[in-house]
Amino acid sequence: MSTTHADPAGTDLDVVMLAKDEAINLPHSLPSVVPWARRVFVVDSGSTDATEEVVREQGGEFVHRPWLGYAKQKNWALDHLPLEAAWTLILDADEIITDELRDEIIALTRRDPETVQQDGFYINRYFIFLGKRIRHCGFYPSWNLRLFKRGKARYEERDVHEHMILDGPTAHLKGHMEHHDRRGLEVYMAKHNHYSTLEAREIDRVIRGQSTATLDAKPFGNSLQRRRWIKHVVYPRLPAKWLFRFAFMYIARLGFLDGLTGLRFCLFMSAYELLIDLKLLELRIERTPAESPARSST
Repeated sequence: MSTTHADPAGTDLDVVMLAKDEAINLPHSLPSVVPWARRVFVVDSGSTDATEEVVREQGGEFVHRPWLGYAKQKNWALDHLPLEAAWTLILDADEIITDELRDEIIALTRRDPETVQQDGFYINRYFIFLGKRIRHCGFYPSWNLRLFKRGKARYEERDVHEHMILDGPTAHLKGHMEHHDRRGLEVYMAKHNHYSTLEAREIDRVIRGQSTATLDAKPFGNSLQRRRWIKHVVYPRLPAKWLFRFAFMYIARLGFLDGLTGLRFCLFMSAYELLIDLKLLELRIERTPAESPARSST
């Protein structure tokens, strides 16, 4: 791991990225942070493409860590990387920091951290699907807690769609991240197939009272707590969940305003919901004792 600390912008910021087979995305994401961040760590879980070469060529610091799970991998990075800057930014390998957000973060992280009241900042993100920006569908605005004072935040222990937990004051930045996975729909579909398995297992644990998630589910809490309450309390009781997901995204959240791309995206996400529902049903069937031969023959 490199020991040089390029810091041309004078920012007191370290960046952490997780990666596996991201050689296509990294030439876009790394240049959006490397020129002005203090250090950019890319934690790789076993890439078979040119990820390591791209990281080193782009000025990042490559770190190998066998996969632990989404939350555990990020928490491992927060615990074991030599993060010495006052601020930490979490960025996915298929995300970029826009110019407006870059200038905002630079200005913030050049300040004495003691003069910044907030311990963390939410960043808005827009999503690119089939080459077009999704402006509705419940995917925008999409606020993510990604920038925080070192040591102030950790991820909840959840298999998928984990949230960052920070006990302190927060605020929202004005600039945007862009989420654009350039590896294509085949990779995106494979990822959703895997996510749906993890999500079904997590919901099954919730139903059986065995969830390890640490984010409180409250109907009148903050936005994350309300979303978690819906997922834990309301969702398991809904019939035809994929149909509710489509109606919510396309009608209630104005997905039709995104035109044909919006329709395709809402259908794609409702199919993801159907996968979760089918896999949840499969888990229940697997726990049901098989019929005895005597009963099945009657």
